[in-house]
Amino acid sequence: MRMKSFYALMGGLLLMACGGGSGAKDALQDYMDAMQNKDYEAFVDGMNFKEEPTDDQKKVFAAMIAEKAKEKEDVKEYKVLRDSVLVEDSLAVVFYEVIYNDGKTDTEKQRMVKKDGKWLMEVGK
Repeated sequence: MRMKSFYALMGGLLLMACGGGSGAKDALQDYMDAMQNKDYEAFVDGMNFKEEPTDDQKKVFAAMIAEKAKEKEDVKEYKVLRDSVLVEDSLAVVFYEVIYNDGKTDTEKQRMVKKDGKWLMEVGK
């Protein structure tokens, strides 16, 4: 599955998490939309860092994500399908579909955690 390796690489590079939105599904869709729209700074703004990065560090992370995203330009759309709450109001798994320009699709899943009232997408675990 193409996107799994992308996220594993992002996780390895960044060693952190990301997310946002009101519910786990909404959060994931918001950040997938940001990725698709090449709004990498918005994507990074939702990231859950162990230690809050500086604005300059956030710009570096956005540039790293942009560079990796260039390798995945065959993605037409990300579509969130459903979520599964594992722990009420704190942990969920969201399933989404990656739709490629050639019509092929992959179904992926993303762990989400809720921190300070905001759903965040775990990337590096």
